[in-house]
Amino acid sequence: MKLQYYFLATLTCVAGSLDFNLSENGKSPNQSSNEKIISSVNELGFHLIKELMRSNQNKNVVISPAGISGLLAMTLLGSVGESYEELARVLGFSEDVQRNRENHEHFGELLRALNSNDTTSKTLYSDAIFTDTRSTLREVFRVYLNRVYGGEAIATDFQDKLQAKNVINEWVKNNTIGKIPDFLKQTLPIDTKVVLLSALYFSGQWQHPFLIEYTKSLPFTGPTGTSMVDQMLNMGTFPYLNSYTDDLHMVALPYNDSSTIMYALKPRRPKELSLPELLSRLDFDKVNSLIDKMKTRKCVIRYPKMDLQWTEDLKDSLKALGVTSMFQPDQANFALMVDSNMVVNKTENEVLSRINAGDLEERSFKEIVNSLPNPGVYVDSILHDVKITIDEYGTEAVAATSGILARSAELFYADTPFFMFIRNEKTKLVTFSAAIFDPNS
Repeated sequence: MKLQYYFLATLTCVAGSLDFNLSENGKSPNQSSNEKIISSVNELGFHLIKELMRSNQNKNVVISPAGISGLLAMTLLGSVGESYEELARVLGFSEDVQRNRENHEHFGELLRALNSNDTTSKTLYSDAIFTDTRSTLREVFRVYLNRVYGGEAIATDFQDKLQAKNVINEWVKNNTIGKIPDFLKQTLPIDTKVVLLSALYFSGQWQHPFLIEYTKSLPFTGPTGTSMVDQMLNMGTFPYLNSYTDDLHMVALPYNDSSTIMYALKPRRPKELSLPELLSRLDFDKVNSLIDKMKTRKCVIRYPKMDLQWTEDLKDSLKALGVTSMFQPDQANFALMVDSNMVVNKTENEVLSRINAGDLEERSFKEIVNSLPNPGVYVDSILHDVKITIDEYGTEAVAATSGILARSAELFYADTPFFMFIRNEKTKLVTFSAAIFDPNS
């Protein structure tokens, strides 16, 4: 039986500067801290998809907010100065280093909580850091990354460009269950020092499968014209909202694991209000409040079959959101990630190891990290690759549904541009989201 698949791979390529060599816990997380982190991560994803819609006008945009935030949090762990402050702001983390230590602990636990492998669905989050064999990864960074985010450190010879590409592609392939086999289409720059990767995989089956015999080719009207797409049909009771105030309607499509739901929303009057205009009126706190207002209703749903793959360098969009210095060779500072000293400084390492233990005052910590030599590396690109397949199939044969097509049934026809997102209901993290302008694209 066919499953639905959602795959993500995100790569941050940290390169050596060619022109610059500057010197300069086992407890359950607190609920309020978790709620703030969840809200920040989901909000970042919502801001990012709207920014990507501006730069990819009238084109599909598909991202993984949880996966992107996980990778940025890994990057934040190793950053110093302005690079640190910008990443902390865009993630919604604190600029207070000690408080951020708690945020990392809580976020890492949330990401680990995504992992599940029951009989009807599978969610896997994984991350890794690839370091050049000629660079030294700080032990304090490696240990903390592994403990909090489960990230593995893999030594890679980036001078051997083809071999480095193959090693990274093999990792992505293995961590997306073989669904993204060729993540890197080209080799990386020879001056690459560090590559950070995160991968998120989800496969699931509908709680209420679509009626496969009623899938038919129907018109879908996008911003540039009308095309024929395969529209699936479902009938039954679903969480639904028709908001006249917000000029939208919204439906929830649960998966059969009791912990994952796909939500889809679209303008009520698509001829008067475009999808970008609708989303510009919303933030994710508002979307959460809309979810809370949904009621179970009889629904008739038309939803397109889709097989989407989307690849993008997120660099420009993140810069538009305020993350700029880590992309600049003369401003980036990853002194907590990469050690540029050729001679081991035992005193420095002993002091830095106390960071993991959390027994340094904020002022002492800042004094220490500000005195660390800048290794002169910067972020060259953040590559994001997502693949989504949506079809009719579920876990059981579909029974007759006579009586469902009542006059009182709500109609949700995704025959014009719409926004969809998948939320893990255990953690409330949005794992995937997409703005769809052309289901065939």
